[in-house]
Amino acid sequence: MRTRAKATILLTAASASLGLVNAASADEGRPDRNDANPYVAGDMHNHNTCTDGSVSVGYSIDRSVGQGAAAAGGENFDLDWFTLGNHGGSGNRDCRFSDSSAKIPGETTTLWATTLGQTIDGITITKLEGTQPASPTNMWRWQNIQQVEYPILVGRAQQYRKVLVEGLEWIVPGHEHTDVAVITGQHPQRGDGGNADNMAQFEFRFDRADNDAIGPVDANNMPVWTGKDNVNNSGTAGHQKAVSGVQWLQANFPLQSYAIPTHTERAGPFNPAGSNGYNIEHFRDFNNAGPTVAFGIESPGHFAQGSINGGSGSYTPNAVGGGTYGLQGIYTAKVGGLWDGLLGEGRNSFIFVSSDWHNRGAGGARDSFTTSDFIPGEYTRLYVPGQEHFRAQSIVDGMRSGNSYSVNGDIIGPDLVFRAKGRGEDWKGMGETLVVRPGERITVQMQMTIPARNNSPYKFNNPLLLQDGIQQPLNEPSVDHVDLIMGQVTGVIQPGAPGYAVPNAAGVAGAAVVYNPSTVIAQQVLTKDMKAWVQKDGSISLTFQTSFVAGKTPAYLRARGTNIPVATPNVTDSAGSPLVDKNNSLVDCADPACPAHLDTVNGVKKVTYDVLAYSNLWFYANPIFMRPDGSPKLLVEKNAELAARLANGHDHDGYFGWNK
Repeated sequence: MRTRAKATILLTAASASLGLVNAASADEGRPDRNDANPYVAGDMHNHNTCTDGSVSVGYSIDRSVGQGAAAAGGENFDLDWFTLGNHGGSGNRDCRFSDSSAKIPGETTTLWATTLGQTIDGITITKLEGTQPASPTNMWRWQNIQQVEYPILVGRAQQYRKVLVEGLEWIVPGHEHTDVAVITGQHPQRGDGGNADNMAQFEFRFDRADNDAIGPVDANNMPVWTGKDNVNNSGTAGHQKAVSGVQWLQANFPLQSYAIPTHTERAGPFNPAGSNGYNIEHFRDFNNAGPTVAFGIESPGHFAQGSINGGSGSYTPNAVGGGTYGLQGIYTAKVGGLWDGLLGEGRNSFIFVSSDWHNRGAGGARDSFTTSDFIPGEYTRLYVPGQEHFRAQSIVDGMRSGNSYSVNGDIIGPDLVFRAKGRGEDWKGMGETLVVRPGERITVQMQMTIPARNNSPYKFNNPLLLQDGIQQPLNEPSVDHVDLIMGQVTGVIQPGAPGYAVPNAAGVAGAAVVYNPSTVIAQQVLTKDMKAWVQKDGSISLTFQTSFVAGKTPAYLRARGTNIPVATPNVTDSAGSPLVDKNNSLVDCADPACPAHLDTVNGVKKVTYDVLAYSNLWFYANPIFMRPDGSPKLLVEKNAELAARLANGHDHDGYFGWNK
């Protein structure tokens, strides 16, 4: 175990109980764990031809939640749940069909203008509703959500017996994008199917790309949804409209919706006169406006876009941070960065991963390689707690609770344990708060499983690790170490107070901003110092336990793990934190099996695109909070109690999904 210098916060490292077990089947020495709440994997953000994706609605669902080989070629990825997440605005393609660029036999680009009145997949669209300029050539997304995507989703839910949700990638007034879902009314597993009217209404009211002035009409040809603001869509006024959108969700669907900003660094810092990214005050504004709705940050997606010019996550050098770091944005990858700033207030601010699936770049949808995106479930998995009657509400509840974790490249599987306890036996997990006495010893425990293999089509050794003499096939990654990251909680900063609004900068300069200087890598636990068991299927179970002594100040503890050792050239720094991913492309891919689509320099293949993604793997676990007994409750506790009061013991959305 490697221990880093620590600030004076709630916890100070006292001891660690670590060891290695080589027995292949012995159970002794494993920590007790609660197996009543296993995790299930899903994807919350992806695209199809309804907006700017390459494949049809049905094909996207089929590949994501189906099992085995796909009918038209390729493999399916067997996700447990799936949320459609197209952009707002409008589109001209009939998304019951894939685009020609997907290279699927029998599928070609098809426009709404050519299919009106035809019954396809049991759906008949007789007209394109709303006002110009979308009609008569484009369909507004609110109509698409109601009349196309959701009916297809209902059919697939019945077919696969999986939990499917209609969501939205909100094109946010004053900003770039945020993922939203409103599940009220949606129950595709039930016989009558329900509807996605509430999701459609949010898109109509608040998406800056939707300038339809009418929306759906009643029997008297009068608008059903009134009071839309079609003016304030950019800059500071746009941000206020966005806050109003979050307030609308909080007022109407406080437990049945979420709003999670995505690829938040990509468009650069907030522009008071434009529609760019987010500064820390905007996350604070959203959380203040929607304490049970706006509770996190989403990862970049587009994980196979890294080239010799940068581009992982579709980030250009003008993004805040100048690119991705371990395929995360700088806001979440930097120790002491923006995420730590929000956690340092004790906010319920959690992070989530998604595919942001659009297309495979130079490849077709059935090809094993990609120079752009991965299909949902292929590379990224967002794990939320499962239960016997898993349903759409379970997804929202699991995300809101903070009891979730994000994984790239299947570096770990669905059974993570990350928890802490004091003298008693009351374990607290991700998103929860442990109340302890100063001087009390706190035990921290982690258990995880490394799958025998992932979905990488490449079996050659990881070229980033070969620099350190490590031979590890890309389809059989391992965990090198886990970072336990601690930060002090100093309390909520109020709007207008010093430090509430923090100017940011485009490019790598944005990476210099430290929002929580107390945050440190408190312990770095090497895999060789963990207990390990090899399972019958070839997977490896790892566990470690450490302990700390409680101080007098509230704090949080979060975790991340990676296959990359500390100080790996062009990949990690001397503390083990990721460098900007563009540096990965300085490394040669010299194995004869390195694919032809990689970028080259002077004829030499470089670690780029999907090889980069499968080489540089990380997982992120959401935080456990801790505070001294008798101290005021943290905001994360207050907002969890608010959610509990709102639930008041009632079934949130009135239906059950399929048994898990």
